[in-house]
Amino acid sequence: MANQEKNKVEVSTVLFEMGLSCLVLFFGGLLAKKANLSLIPLYIVTGLVLSRFFKPTIIMEFMSTLGLILLLFLIGLEFTLESFLKNRKKILTGGLYDLALNFPVGLVIGLLLGFDWLCSLFLAGIVYVSSSAIICKGIIELKRSANPETECLLGILVFEDLFIVLYLAILSGIIKHGSPELFPLGVAILKAVGFCAVIIIIARVFKKYIERVLDIESTELFVLLLFGIVILTATSAEALGLSIAIGAFLAGLLISETNQKSRAVEVVAPFQYLTAAIFFVSFGLTSQLTNVKETYPLALILVGASIPLKLLTGFLASQGYNLSTRAKLRLGLSLLPRGEFSVVLATVAMGIAKIHPVGAITTLYVLIIAILGSIAMKYADVFAKWVEGKKTV
Repeated sequence: MANQEKNKVEVSTVLFEMGLSCLVLFFGGLLAKKANLSLIPLYIVTGLVLSRFFKPTIIMEFMSTLGLILLLFLIGLEFTLESFLKNRKKILTGGLYDLALNFPVGLVIGLLLGFDWLCSLFLAGIVYVSSSAIICKGIIELKRSANPETECLLGILVFEDLFIVLYLAILSGIIKHGSPELFPLGVAILKAVGFCAVIIIIARVFKKYIERVLDIESTELFVLLLFGIVILTATSAEALGLSIAIGAFLAGLLISETNQKSRAVEVVAPFQYLTAAIFFVSFGLTSQLTNVKETYPLALILVGASIPLKLLTGFLASQGYNLSTRAKLRLGLSLLPRGEFSVVLATVAMGIAKIHPVGAITTLYVLIIAILGSIAMKYADVFAKWVEGKKTV
């Protein structure tokens, strides 16, 4: 009886904390919306503030994990294998320019700062990958879907997300085997590629059967089946020593090949809004940002190094798209925001690898560059016109 009463009190406390967090996020979100900024930095700051008053709980951790799964599931839903294969040459060209320019930044800076190889590899991915969530939302809100650079921009995001999913699988495999040596690395790559291949084959070969299974009239039963597929795919990846994020992404890719894609987005989105917010809040809550004086110079170095390289990416990656100088500048500025995948990598680094400096650096880095990136996207056309005008003077 005593344990039951204690559990009830703990659950009530967690519910109160969650309700309070939602209200804080709501009022902060109103301000962010008026400033036309991404909500992701707000969520992380809220977590940092609440960390002074609350401790992470098992319920918060569960909701955060579910938020990560649903976030990656919805990102996976945005892709279709058919569109990727159709534009593979352009996507590959732009993506490789982006990878070659931006991936080494975090790796080199991490090694120069004295971090070990594993920590530096995580930092490389964190600095390299742009935020699909912030950028895609910006494209819609700023009505830039028809802009000439948007096709190239989305192609780069597709390449980045697919690369990071595989990269995350490899890092998870290395961590599990406890060594970056050749054999464990080969095993990690084989597991990652094999798991991805199996899901893709199922999506292509059994498409009709999957559509029949998902073609359920009852929305309630559809939600139960969908969540079962997503969570089991995510946990299957985890059982193989990969990340649940990979399984969730591939589950989205699997459903995106069916005619139930739009229905899946419709029923999952409301859950994702809440759980994704809790995921980012939880990241801020557990980031252990205790020594800002030591951390912020490192974050500023990463910001200062990554901004010009993303701008350069806009010029080089757009080859084959016949873009004007103004469009190339808009492209480079639109690639600046970092967000969900950077946080996912940092979460894995802190959770599995116990690399806490990465979490603290990522927190500040994402906060700074997500805000700067959102502003850059908003005023990209103004800046591009100004630069173009300077050239003609």
